[in-house]
Amino acid sequence: MGFALAAAIGFGSASSSAQKKAGAAAEAEARRQAAEIRKQRFDVEELAAQQHVDRMMSFSDLQRTNNAYAAFMGRSDRSIAALRNEEARRYGRDVDRIREQERREGVRINREAEETVRQGQIANKQYKSAARATMFNTLASAAMMYNAPGGKTTTPTPTPNTIGGGTGYKSVLDNPLAPKTQLAF
Repeated sequence: MGFALAAAIGFGSASSSAQKKAGAAAEAEARRQAAEIRKQRFDVEELAAQQHVDRMMSFSDLQRTNNAYAAFMGRSDRSIAALRNEEARRYGRDVDRIREQERREGVRINREAEETVRQGQIANKQYKSAARATMFNTLASAAMMYNAPGGKTTTPTPTPNTIGGGTGYKSVLDNPLAPKTQLAF
């Protein structure tokens, strides 16, 4: 019986430990995935910067072209200023759109990474809870094995007085735990 008891506790402890390690591994994997997701943010920033540079170069080319046409066609300063203002407005709107798109992508990526970490933490908690349940069941089984010598059951058999919360004794005088008081007649 001693070997069986020790084996039950040993196997229960090993199972509980394995579940805790699995939970820690699940959380670590979720954190690794979140780090990979956050790396995407740098790609988004790089793409936005490249789009901004492309748009800036396009704007510079357009300004040079407009200046050349104005010099060649003899346009007035007023029409050149109107063209420059319109292009600056378009350029500013494009830059604002690129920045807003970059910001939205960054927020989306952060949310996704946080959700991944949260899922890993939930999985870890579930594994830990399962480990505690396993350990509790193991200890309960070991206690039952220890308290039941020779395979005899130690659970009390109910008597009619135990139903409904009674003590199980037919009278107070039968109860060894009842206070002993002397009654004077």
